[in-house]
Amino acid sequence: MVATVKSRILCPIILLLSLCLAPAAATGTGSGSSADAARCNNGQQAASNRQQDATTETVDVDAACMLQVVSEGLSGAVGSAGKRVLSQDEQESLKKTTHEGPAAVKLGKAGTYAILSKAGISTVPTSAITGNMGVSPIASTAITGFSLVADSTNTFATSTQVTGSVYGPDYASPTPSDLTVTIGDMEIASTDAAGRHTPNFLNLGSGNLGGKTLVPGLYKFGSSVIIPADCTIEGSLLSGETDTWIFQMSGDLIMAANKQVTLARGAKASNIVWQVAGYVEVEAGAHMEGILLVKTAAHFRTGSSLTGRILAQTAVTLQSSTVTQPRDIP
Repeated sequence: MVATVKSRILCPIILLLSLCLAPAAATGTGSGSSADAARCNNGQQAASNRQQDATTETVDVDAACMLQVVSEGLSGAVGSAGKRVLSQDEQESLKKTTHEGPAAVKLGKAGTYAILSKAGISTVPTSAITGNMGVSPIASTAITGFSLVADSTNTFATSTQVTGSVYGPDYASPTPSDLTVTIGDMEIASTDAAGRHTPNFLNLGSGNLGGKTLVPGLYKFGSSVIIPADCTIEGSLLSGETDTWIFQMSGDLIMAANKQVTLARGAKASNIVWQVAGYVEVEAGAHMEGILLVKTAAHFRTGSSLTGRILAQTAVTLQSSTVTQPRDIP
């Protein structure tokens, strides 16, 4: 199946083109024409570089050419006489009005947790967690290896391994009711992510994402997904910080030891959702990015790390792992 990615060129971009390019074109100077031609050549080359196997993805060259020109305008490049350079405020305003990828998955209260589980959280030996942790409906005794110390209010606990608070349904009010809402929000988010239709990419790489550059979009896999080699999640030229990704899979998500998921061109972990019907396995020394909505268990092996959140409907097991929640909450 061929999936053609067409960058959405919105009204603000057209305005930008008129501001940045029209004056230079009106001069009719040779230098301006050659510069524009060079831009389009660069855009075509970028599109060529992004083109993958015909069974997976093609990129619209005209859109790539236009985005190349827009990108140079945003960067404040000084070119032909008469070209207007956008102020920093104008650049930021324009970025906020554009977006590529599916609508964001709303996490609700689940978005205030680095790790949330319905069946327990364990670590052997110590791990480092930046953000809150919680379990429900299972009791806080299912959180093991963290040497929890109850706060004087008994509404939460602390741990030297957790930069944040730790919650369980057996703590004092309002923690039990808050956790009921939080778990409900996690389940709603998981159902939402799993229910998205009309994927931009279907069974990309037969479920093998190793070595790939993943542009914004909805990815659907009727199988497990493996990451046996480094891969990159890359935002669009204009709107990387607001772009979104959803990866749906009917099986497991397995990442090989010492491999990396890296972010490029403004992509943010808070905008990346992995909806996993099976379990997640991140092997020793590997680094993952994004929000893990896991139907079953999540296992992070020795020295593995995540920038994102683990929101699991069964158990989370850590082995000297590092989990750092993103600043933003969808």
